[in-house]
Amino acid sequence: MNSRIWTAGAVAAAAAITILAACGGGSSMGSSSGPSAATMGSSGVITGFGSVIVNGQEFATDMHTQVLDGDNDDAASSTGSLQVGMTVDVDATGSMADRLRFTSAVKGEVDAVDAMNSTLTVLGQTVQVTSGTSFAGSKSSGSTTTAITQLSNISVGDYVVVFGFLECPTSGCSAGTNDIVGTLVYEPMTASNYRVQGYVTNYSASAGSFMINGLTVDMTTTGAMPTACSTMNCVFANGDFVSVRSSTAPSGTFSTSASTLTLAATDVRLRSQVSSFAAGSTVTIEGPVTQLGASGFVVRGISVDASGVASMLAGLANNQIVEVTGTISASGSLVATAITVEKHATFTLMGALAATPTTTLSVLGQTFSVTSDTRFVDWAHGMRPFNSTNFATILMAGDQLVVSGYPSSGANVATRVERIPTPATPTAAVEAVVSADSPSSDTLTAAGITVTLSSTTQLFYQGANTTPSLAGFFAAITPNTTVAVAIGAPGSSPGTINAADAAALPPQARWEK
Repeated sequence: MNSRIWTAGAVAAAAAITILAACGGGSSMGSSSGPSAATMGSSGVITGFGSVIVNGQEFATDMHTQVLDGDNDDAASSTGSLQVGMTVDVDATGSMADRLRFTSAVKGEVDAVDAMNSTLTVLGQTVQVTSGTSFAGSKSSGSTTTAITQLSNISVGDYVVVFGFLECPTSGCSAGTNDIVGTLVYEPMTASNYRVQGYVTNYSASAGSFMINGLTVDMTTTGAMPTACSTMNCVFANGDFVSVRSSTAPSGTFSTSASTLTLAATDVRLRSQVSSFAAGSTVTIEGPVTQLGASGFVVRGISVDASGVASMLAGLANNQIVEVTGTISASGSLVATAITVEKHATFTLMGALAATPTTTLSVLGQTFSVTSDTRFVDWAHGMRPFNSTNFATILMAGDQLVVSGYPSSGANVATRVERIPTPATPTAAVEAVVSADSPSSDTLTAAGITVTLSSTTQLFYQGANTTPSLAGFFAAITPNTTVAVAIGAPGSSPGTINAADAAALPPQARWEK
């Protein structure tokens, strides 16, 4: 049940459109360390900070809370390293976090960026950018520093750290190629090691190699610097879930038709997608549904027994993102007591906050309520805590916001609220499915926002080549199907934009929260 709409950052086919700053959503891929003695657990995306909010629940932290860097053999880290959009495993006693572990999905240089299809490729792994993908970090070129706020800020060759879920074929992740549904794309100022995780395919004991999607992993077990493995003599099998690290960049070249990327592994470890939770623990796990059957499914490698809540399976589909709450059985399966389908954003707005909020907030004439699952990020002032319980005391009229949401009775529901630096001149933007257009008046409507185009609007659409035109732009739009992006000056009345830039995008990418 995939909604096919906007992806944050797929702002245009060209880098000229720089819309919707700091759009921010995941899974954690925990290590295979032993079960925790904690009685509570949660695995999913960080949506805000009070202490740390995961899967709608706030976990308190103190000096006794362990924060572990799962990319670095569970080295000690701190809560200051955590970011909204990261994916974490939490072991807790009640609401007090005993241990938090964060683990990325892939780290390395960007091989390719496909703005129209909202993807980037890192170490041969395809990362789907959705409305649930946060962006963070910055890069420098000479004296210029660019904040990474969207897909169009990222270039081939940039070093990035990506957190996300594995999206899998119907028969399961290990059965074929899987993509990463990005929840956070972070570009640090300096590069570190290279990392990828996924399912082993094309394993060859004689060659000492295997593949993870479009990447060949080479293991050398002799010589001065042999690969360190978690199994004897680096013996693996197709279908194993592993993490791979390397201190050097991959060799070879990447192309969509004939990638020859090879990573010389310095460390390969068997992993589980989610940390082991002790039998009897009450946990909530967020992730995509795979191997959906009559009485259950698999979520991030964990078998879910839904026989006790069979009615909740109605309408579920593979790769739909859910939160599953239940109890860990003696066999390690999750016996579900509740299954919540995550609501997906269907549009995103950028603009000034109309008034100091109370229980709701308003941007471009659209009113939004919030929930405990709403993601809150403050890129302007770095406020922590910032969440659904205190946003009204932090935000002020005139603050520049990016808000994603979906319609509901009475008001829209915000899936994300992100405060960004206020632009030098008033700027507004919308990204949504076009509900109506009028070529005769050069206007379109999306998410209740009326966008007016003119002869000076920069236009982007498939087939435009170097000679885009208003006639060609409107010909590329199919109401109730095409996704439009527009950015420009706010109009003279609420809910209107005079577009400086506009794009008509293909509707193939899902939206996430």
